[in-house]
Amino acid sequence: MQKSPAPQAPDNSLEVLLPDRQLTVGGIKVTVRELTFREQLANNYLLAPMADALSAIPAEQLEGLDSINVIYDALALYSDSLSELLAISCGQPVEWVDALPPTDGEALVLSWWMVNSGFFVRRLWRPRLLAKAKGQSQPPGDESSPISSVQGTPAKPSATTPDAS
Repeated sequence: MQKSPAPQAPDNSLEVLLPDRQLTVGGIKVTVRELTFREQLANNYLLAPMADALSAIPAEQLEGLDSINVIYDALALYSDSLSELLAISCGQPVEWVDALPPTDGEALVLSWWMVNSGFFVRRLWRPRLLAKAKGQSQPPGDESSPISSVQGTPAKPSATTPDAS
């Protein structure tokens, strides 16, 4: 008797490559897109405090169904920054984002988080990866040469060398 194959997880490779989400908020159909690398750099002053707040959350609070509320609460601490980032991501003015009804605003935030959470994950992992890389020995062949020994004799100009002064 043959076993039936185990069910496969849905293929989400397209979501990873093209994470943009379309939704209708405030009566307008918008595309919530991932911030580009340049936008992340230019808006790091907005993103960094949020990332720090998220990194301060104990790991056990980021598990389970309630984790999205914990994330939402951390993001809400930076509401002005979040409004700017939402506006950039969906191509609408900040004033439009700020005037959204609560249900539409929440849907926009959740969509934005799904599309842009990779930035925060990478930021959280970057120090760990760097520490791990520093703790490992260098690959063979990439070792730097040893430091030269201290000079054994004092440097004196030779009689034939003209004085630089």
